[in-house]
Amino acid sequence: MADQRLEEYRAYYDARAERYAGNPLKKHSNEAERKLRDLMYRYDSFEEIGANLGGLNNDCAFAECRDQYEMESEYYESVKEPVHKKGADEILAELDKQTDVADMMTRILDISNENSIEIAADCTNGEALFENWRWLDNVDMYTNAVVPAKYKSVLLERADDAKRIIVENVELDENRIDKYYDGWKIKPELVREHRHRYYIPYSDEEIETHLKKFKEIANR
Repeated sequence: MADQRLEEYRAYYDARAERYAGNPLKKHSNEAERKLRDLMYRYDSFEEIGANLGGLNNDCAFAECRDQYEMESEYYESVKEPVHKKGADEILAELDKQTDVADMMTRILDISNENSIEIAADCTNGEALFENWRWLDNVDMYTNAVVPAKYKSVLLERADDAKRIIVENVELDENRIDKYYDGWKIKPELVREHRHRYYIPYSDEEIETHLKKFKEIANR
């Protein structure tokens, strides 16, 4: 007959297993936790449990990670976010190579850090046009304004100032990412992709017009 302390352990592992019961998003954790819970009932002493524990605790840790990053991968696929999805997919691939929990967590951290830089670079690509939209409008406004001849040079200077600001903004963004990716340059055309396009409240025609101006001024 199991002692009181073992009964308390069993109750604890029962509770752990029940957390994932019936949850299709936690299928790996459900399986791993139930195997660990079943072990607690298979033997009536801690010595026997310890001798047969094997890697069941590690399996639970790996299962939790697999569930988490499978959910992330599926979610980012559904919202058309390939750069975010890349990080989750790389972690899932790494889980198949690792056997030690500490090593696994180190690799997850490394991949997550690298992916966060990839995401920052991708966001910079997508945001470059929108962040300079006002200055592009200013270039157009000052260049094409119908004014008396004596004011034309002043407005053209303001148009040049707006162009300079656009170029400086691009250089600032590129220098920020260049710290991680040597020689990195903005790709403003990526604004057409769904993950960037959906939050810009302008028509496709307006975007294409501004994108053309932006590429000419920034030489990108």
